[in-house]
Amino acid sequence: MRLANTMSGLPRPNFACPPSFPRSSLVSASSLAIAPSQPGPRSLSFISHRHGGYIGPSMVMKYEDLQQLGSEEKNQEIRKAPPPQVGLWYICSEHRLILLSLGLNFLLLVAVCVIGSQTRSLNQKVVSVESSLQKQEQDFKAGQSEVVLQVQRLTKNVISLNYQLAILKNNGSAKTCCPLDWLEHECSCYWFSQSGNSWPEADKYCQLQNSHLVVVTSLEEQKFIEKHMGSEPSWMGLTDQNGPWRWVDGTDYERGFKYWSPNQPDDWTEHGLGGGEDCASFSSDGRWNDDVCQRPFSWICEIELGKTS
Repeated sequence: MRLANTMSGLPRPNFACPPSFPRSSLVSASSLAIAPSQPGPRSLSFISHRHGGYIGPSMVMKYEDLQQLGSEEKNQEIRKAPPPQVGLWYICSEHRLILLSLGLNFLLLVAVCVIGSQTRSLNQKVVSVESSLQKQEQDFKAGQSEVVLQVQRLTKNVISLNYQLAILKNNGSAKTCCPLDWLEHECSCYWFSQSGNSWPEADKYCQLQNSHLVVVTSLEEQKFIEKHMGSEPSWMGLTDQNGPWRWVDGTDYERGFKYWSPNQPDDWTEHGLGGGEDCASFSSDGRWNDDVCQRPFSWICEIELGKTS
């Protein structure tokens, strides 16, 4: 057998049986066997056929130990050696993360610079537009003032022409000289509006007509106004916006004629329009009442006869 041949190089054993071993314990040459041990390298336990001797258990165990020790050392060397590809991949991954972070930071910096540039440009445009609007507003106000002056001049001219026309209608007599569509009473002319407006706008309109909101100084004048006014409230030239009650033409209010409704003026503040009631108006029955100046009431203008010329 091949295994027996491989063992022929070993020293020849002594064929004499040791005194401590009986002959019955020897294995005959015919009982040559290869007994597999536990999983792993095969263990050899046999008796040489050629020499008729035997190999003891100690030699078999030493051979197995040498094989097992060699395999364990190889396994340890394989485990200790780090795979070079894993370390290289780790280094490359770190470099990639650093490069990616730098790239993102660069893109963010570029975006911030672009946005900052656009913001500065936009701010410059806004400032330019604001300057242009302010200049246009100033020009508009200047033009508006000029238009108001022109309207006032035209109004005076129209009143003067109406006065001249009234004189011609009365065969050259200057007894009646109110403008057209104005009503005369005693020494004044009156104009009754057909639309509504706030007290400040109504006062401005009368001034453009070279007149003022009506100032009532007597009961006779009060009755004349009640006769010609409509059923809706109408503004008069009486206000306390800047302090105590006063007439727009400077007439003394405290000593003058008054025709308030009962419990008026009361400066009522629960109307929900803000503030109190600072402007006087004619109620539907003709009595006076204080009201919110921004209400759209009709109004009455008055001009003295001597001023129409």
